[in-house]
Amino acid sequence: MSFRLRPLLSSAVLLGLIGPVACGQTPPSEPEAPVNPLQGVWSTTASDPGDGSPVIDPSQPGLYIFVEGYYSAVYAPGAEPRVPSEIPFQPTPEEMVAQHESIIVNTGTYEISGSTVTFRPIIAKSPGFVGGHSTSEFRIDGDTLTLTIQTVVAADGSSAPNLGGSLTFRRVE
Repeated sequence: MSFRLRPLLSSAVLLGLIGPVACGQTPPSEPEAPVNPLQGVWSTTASDPGDGSPVIDPSQPGLYIFVEGYYSAVYAPGAEPRVPSEIPFQPTPEEMVAQHESIIVNTGTYEISGSTVTFRPIIAKSPGFVGGHSTSEFRIDGDTLTLTIQTVVAADGSSAPNLGGSLTFRRVE
């Protein structure tokens, strides 16, 4: 009996799979997840301080990394290369201040609403930023991302001075 049943079961399974397609129906599938346009690794290419000074192009090195819901941002906003310590890994107090002022570092979560991205740092070079947030308008043109800073708010609710400017990136992954 099982010898005769096997061809019948195989035929039934096959018809169940191709039947809807043959009748013009597509089998049910998982809905596609919305595409996150920011997801990936972006390298800084230019920086506009937004204060009327010239755009820094090419910019100093920097990376923004976006994965689903999390980001990491590290970049040097100035025009001049960062200056290393005279003795590697043993900066003087003056060298520490210069190095601290020459880099932006924060990582945390982000949300997208339309063309606005809101960053919420979990850890940052500036401890007062943790618990705060920043917003930027973003525009993507091919492999180019531009973030235009809108707000930067500390944990205590105070806004950063001298807001404005933008960063331009090239997708590297």
